[in-house]
Amino acid sequence: MKPLQRSCLMLLVFALCAIPAPAQQKAGLQEKLKRIEQMIQQEMQKSDAPGLAVAIEQDGKLVYSKGFGYADVENKVPFTSQTISRIGSISKTFTALCVMQLVEQGKIKLDDEVQVYVPTFPKKSAPITIRQLLCHQSGIRHYKGQEFLSARHYTTVEDALAIFKDDPVGFEPGTQFGYTTYGYVLLSRVVEAASGMSFPEYLKQHIFVPLGLKQTWLDDQPLIIPQRARNYTKRQNGPLENAPQVDQSNKWGGGGVLSTVEDLLRYADSYEGKQMLKPETIAQMFTAQKTSDGKTTSYGLGWGITLEDGRRLVEHTGGSAGATSALSKYPEQKTTIAVLVNNDFYTGPQFKAKIAKILFEP
Repeated sequence: MKPLQRSCLMLLVFALCAIPAPAQQKAGLQEKLKRIEQMIQQEMQKSDAPGLAVAIEQDGKLVYSKGFGYADVENKVPFTSQTISRIGSISKTFTALCVMQLVEQGKIKLDDEVQVYVPTFPKKSAPITIRQLLCHQSGIRHYKGQEFLSARHYTTVEDALAIFKDDPVGFEPGTQFGYTTYGYVLLSRVVEAASGMSFPEYLKQHIFVPLGLKQTWLDDQPLIIPQRARNYTKRQNGPLENAPQVDQSNKWGGGGVLSTVEDLLRYADSYEGKQMLKPETIAQMFTAQKTSDGKTTSYGLGWGITLEDGRRLVEHTGGSAGATSALSKYPEQKTTIAVLVNNDFYTGPQFKAKIAKILFEP
């Protein structure tokens, strides 16, 4: 065999040997997705969970999107990847994005006191800044009593502030982490004051429409929203029941958004480039904040920042009346997982943790 022929043959052999690697990776992913489906079906059967949807993205590509069970148990309506469900506190990331857009525009300063934008909010024992609101260090309280299940409608965000604005802070702002949905209600009012728009209109014009989130809404109870899931609850060892009817107008900015798993992935993608914010702003949001004594918390500006099995995780989970959710970004693995569940007893975060364990197996 001539040297040129031998070289060509060796190149051909190397090329053929290289072909199976992506195919093997694809086959490995498909096997894991099959196991994930089996796990979901088994867990739903054990827990009597009514319905859920999962979407997974890797390297910027949607690799999985599927629904299971029922969005409406009584009428046997399937829960699909296009089913619209409550995302709970994932809504806080939307509010944080609104704030940071306005920060980039110079309309909000993170270390301003909140009264610069909302003078009607009473001063507390110590100043509260926008940054402290974003990272849950404001001392403003969370729900109490039956507020989580409130059925009262509030016409404006300003009206909703009346629920908590006169209460004292639980600790001196900046000294510790104290999770609060009402802190994000106050931030949504800051967005209104700085932008000159209502919070629902700002969300629509500056996030929903630009990102093409056609199945993302505010959870307005009277509104007819096609493909909206019903919500379910279950007492320990008891039967499946319809969740109580609630009105989310007391917490638009803290837990009042509806979406689908695929819209959530589109939204999460906006943090990968310059579409909505500058990279340096996103990096700031994804950096765990410190308390005044230097202790690092597990929360950035609108997002939870933790480690899961040694992997960096940027995540927010959510819980609403009759619904739970998870939106989890694994930056180093270039993977995002979205889970929506229309019950509040076997939760979206529980399903997500099991999904991630299978997905990241060697």
